Amino acid sequence: MEEHIKIQNVSKYFGENKAIDNINITINKGEFFTLLGPSGCGKTTLLRTLAGFYQQDEGDVHFGDTLINDVPAHKRNIGMVFQNYAIFPHLTVGENIAYGLKARKVNKEEIKVRSKEALDMVELTHLQDRQPSQLSGGQQQRVALARAIVIHPGLLLMDEPLSNLDAKLRVKMREDIKQLQKSLNITTIYVTHDQEEALAVSDRIAVMKDGKVQQVGRPHEIYLSPSNKFVANFIGSTNFMEGTLSGVDGDNNATVTVEGVKFATKLLNRVEGKVLYSVRPEQVKLKPVEETGDTLLEGEVVDATFLGESVVYKIKFHSGNVISSHEHSIRYNMLRNTGDKVKVDLNPEEAVIFNESGEEVLNEHKNISK
Repeated sequence: MEEHIKIQNVSKYFGENKAIDNINITINKGEFFTLLGPSGCGKTTLLRTLAGFYQQDEGDVHFGDTLINDVPAHKRNIGMVFQNYAIFPHLTVGENIAYGLKARKVNKEEIKVRSKEALDMVELTHLQDRQPSQLSGGQQQRVALARAIVIHPGLLLMDEPLSNLDAKLRVKMREDIKQLQKSLNITTIYVTHDQEEALAVSDRIAVMKDGKVQQVGRPHEIYLSPSNKFVANFIGSTNFMEGTLSGVDGDNNATVTVEGVKFATKLLNRVEGKVLYSVRPEQVKLKPVEETGDTLLEGEVVDATFLGESVVYKIKFHSGNVISSHEHSIRYNMLRNTGDKVKVDLNPEEAVIFNESGEEVLNEHKNISK
């Protein structure tokens, strides 16, 4: 793929605080790339540095073959969509969308044509004469999006654009944004703290923590093969269980023991000792209590939460430890109740084993790159 944005060893300080720390990311042309992480992790600082609102203290940023370190924000050909919409309250919808074109001295006829195209794309043509105060939150966000794309930007930056919308409208808007981005083939960098939103819209995701990139990959790669405990815990939910590794042979085959049950595993390196065993709730399989097997654990349902298409069960083991299991709710008479005894399959083929601190993956995991 053709490289479009190259971020090399970029750091930004605010006083003594290092807001972004030696960031290295390459983003492809036409890619929908998301910066994901909790509040204060540096994702918005990085986005604003790319926009030219901040100047990095270390490192380089290239747009294509052009080094843009010293290029001012208004000359970077960037469209920006903010969390708070930032549309002008005294201008109509049409005037808001045309504003950027007028500032660029585009002729009146072209402004008219391009404004109509942008209005059509976001389905607001019938509201072009309305004032922003007469629009819903979703409609105002569409105005902001149209204003960003009407200038035909080389790069579209979006900073938490859906966080002020209600849950149902967020789902609709993220679908619309993804479809529009693909149809226009605009390289897009999107900031969010919402894991589900990131998984739904992104071609690739960079998970950030404390100013550093923890992992970059496609949504399924990050979800199924997290690089450390933080990523596993931040993307969706997971069960962490203490375990031990032993019996490593010359081919790095080993035994991991969790809750007294032993599983075979294949290690990346020859290691032994305490580990963290991580398995997603939907990967934990519940079996009838009468089922037998050397790798099945005995447990008891201590909580059941019905969510419509699925049920979240809390399962307690004899040790007192509690884990979660998600099951699709197929039929009412198949739902489990609090107090039910079950057998639990921890599905070691899907599990990720981390070292005790959670910073390193120890086991070979299925190849999901294809």
